[in-house]
This record gives sequence, structure tokens and C-alpha cells, in this order.
Amino acid sequence: MLDLVAELGGSLDLHEVLGRGYGLLSQLVSADHGALCVSRPEGHAVYDWAVVEMPERFFQGYAEMVPHDFVRIAVAERPNEVLRDTEMLARAAMERSYLYNHCRDIGMRLEHVMAVMLRDDPAWHGGLILYRDKRVPFSDHERMILQKLSRHFTNAVKNCRLFGAMAKRASLLDAVLAGIGHEAIVFSASGAEIARTASAEKMLQAWFRPIEFGPDGLPEPLAARLASIVKNPHTLTDAFWRSGALAELKVSIQKLPGMDAASFVMLFEEVPQLVPIPLAWLKVLSSAELKVAERVCWDNALIASELGITELTVKKHFSHIFDKLGIPNRAALIHMAWRQR
Repeated sequence: MLDLVAELGGSLDLHEVLGRGYGLLSQLVSADHGALCVSRPEGHAVYDWAVVEMPERFFQGYAEMVPHDFVRIAVAERPNEVLRDTEMLARAAMERSYLYNHCRDIGMRLEHVMAVMLRDDPAWHGGLILYRDKRVPFSDHERMILQKLSRHFTNAVKNCRLFGAMAKRASLLDAVLAGIGHEAIVFSASGAEIARTASAEKMLQAWFRPIEFGPDGLPEPLAARLASIVKNPHTLTDAFWRSGALAELKVSIQKLPGMDAASFVMLFEEVPQLVPIPLAWLKVLSSAELKVAERVCWDNALIASELGITELTVKKHFSHIFDKLGIPNRAALIHMAWRQR
């Protein structure tokens, strides 16, 4: 039992941890067939079968069999309580049941069952089911063993789902922020780091000297801003800027959408520097065109976002700029700007 409990806490992969746990459980409670499953949010008949030691035909068309599965019906009424077949329905009724006869049709001579519904959260439930082909009932001692272990199986499922969801959110965060050139670090209301995107550390190392980092792994200027916001979460500070040779680092702290209002995300964005505007251009270009021209090193989406206009408008401004200055493209615009500055 101690080995089994250790295995249930030894991994965050649902199938791996339940598979190993079931293997040790079979040494404590013998069974001819067994299964461990977890329901998915989209419906009670959609299951992720983590352990399947039963004929494949049993699961074919299982969704149609759900209303006739007396085991599932019984344990659903008494979640987290181990039940034997005698506590589910009378023997005569069991032998008349659809499940009992279906098992015989597929070569699985169901004679005794012991099962428990694992439930800790309304968003999911799991099932641990053991079957015997012979007329050897599950004993009180075996029931006691499974009852003691059921909460460990429940915790294993909960932990795997929790960390699986966190990993999925982190992966999604990476994908979304990478698409707009951002890195990020997520913090709790207390300022404790929850997660960071894959290249956030690399960006910090590129923009800050080792001596600037504090014990929490953040550069001191950023740690001070975070501490200020944690102290007063209703007042967000202005963005922090640091200049480089070809770009600037913009660091902003925002309330994290979809989470507690006091949770924060620190966004890191490398912004190309503005090109200098020659004095002669001030007489030729409009104010809107000047703003676009000095951001020629940026992509159109970033320019549009910064100036609050559409990408189509950005393209039109560049077309007018090229015509007025008599140049063919953006590369020529950059060259002329630095030459005439």
C-alpha cells in the first residue's frame, strides 16, 4: 500500500500514474478485469480510459450502454464510497441486467464487481472498477483496502489535471505572446511568481546586468515596480523603458484578464528605436505621416497598435510618404532619414 501511495504521487502524467497505481493495486486486490477512467468536461459519457484491462469490445458503443450500466448508476449516487455488486442491486436483477448479459456476449463472464466513483470537483469525476469472472465475492478486507486507497487515486487525478491545465495554459501563453513578440512573467496577488514564458529569462539577461538582479530573480527596477503594485493593486504604474543600441525594452505590468483582479502579468516587449526625422521633412509630411515615418523600423501591426489606426491606414501613409519624398521603399526611407538627420 505504501508503494502504491508513493507511485500515485510520483508523476504528473495521468495515464502513467494511474497505470502504475493500478498495477500495484492488483497485488492487493485480485481481479480478472479492471478499468480506471476520468470523465472529460464535455459530457458524462465521454471518458479518458487511463487503464483498460478488459476486452476491447466492452468499450465499443459504451456511450449507448451508459443508461444500462448499473455499476455507474450505483456509484454515482454514492461518490467516493466503495461499493460491491451486492450493494448495487440484487443478484437476480444483476443477472437480468443489460451489462451482465452484454459482458457474456463479448466473452467476459462478469460475476462480481467492486467500484468507486472518484469525485473531488464538479468539473470531473473518475471511476475505478474491478470485475471477477468467478463466483468469488470481494471481501470486506478488500473493500477496506480500496476505500483507504480511493482518496489517493482521487488526489492523483486532481493533481495530474491541475498541473496538466497549468502546462496547457503556459503553452498557450507562450504561443500567444510569441505571435506578438512579447515575453511575460505571471505573478500572484502577493507578488509570488507563478509562471514565465520560455524566453523571458533570456530577454532579462540581455537587457539587465547581473549586478541588477535581486534574490527573487528580477532586476531591482522591476521588482520595485512590482512591490508597489502589490501594495496598491488598484494603481498600475507607467511602463518601464530601457534604451539599447537598436531597440528599446518596454516593460508593463497589467492585471491578468480572466483571473483574480489582484493577479498580474509583467509584459516584456522589444520595440525598435524611432528613426530621426530630418528638418526638411517637417515641411513636406503631415503630422500623421511623420509619426508613421519615424516608426519605419516597426512592422505595420505594431505601428497601427501604437498610433491607434488600422494597418491599411499605415500602408496608405507609407505610400504618400514615398511619393512626397521621391523614394521607392522603406529601406530607402531609413537610409535617407539617417543621412539627412
